[in-house]
Amino acid sequence: MWSVGCILGEIINGKAVFPGTSTLNQIERIILITGMPSKNDIDDVESELAAKILSNIGSKVNRRKGFTATFPNATKEALDLLRRLLVFNPKKRLTVE
Repeated sequence: MWSVGCILGEIINGKAVFPGTSTLNQIERIILITGMPSKNDIDDVESELAAKILSNIGSKVNRRKGFTATFPNATKEALDLLRRLLVFNPKKRLTVE
């Protein structure tokens, strides 16, 4: 479902949503939009690499751009869908059901 959110974002903006130059850069770009995930959210990803990277990021990503600024041409409904699809924690993300 994360991929569906990325595709929707790309359709709205006409370009990649998270065009990272490295794993670290891509995670920083994600946090810039979604905000810093909680410890529980990080644990639910079940990735030691992601947990390590996020613990090292700390306050490096201290600003948040958010969804409205990232997708300025999105309708209210599209923003709502993006916010439900681009959730860091896969257990809290919108499902197909």
